[in-house]
Amino acid sequence: MGEYLSKLHVGELIALVSVCGGLCIALAAVLGGVWSDVRKREIAAGLKHDMLDRGMSPDEIRTVLEAGTKRSGKVLAETHDSCH
Repeated sequence: MGEYLSKLHVGELIALVSVCGGLCIALAAVLGGVWSDVRKREIAAGLKHDMLDRGMSPDEIRTVLEAGTKRSGKVLAETHDSCH
């Protein structure tokens, strides 16, 4: 391998390093995204488990998990409009 690299010209070596570096960055981005998604799901599962252990009903759990989302804002607005 070292023999092959020593035969490369400077421009070819720069091209090889930039292509390999780009591939490594793309791979790191994909793996980071997958890892982040897995962690979010683990945290959500732990939260649900904790709420079930506390005796919360499924409706209460749904309310807690949807708090702060666009959907909860829409439901609150509809509830507010129907009250008037």
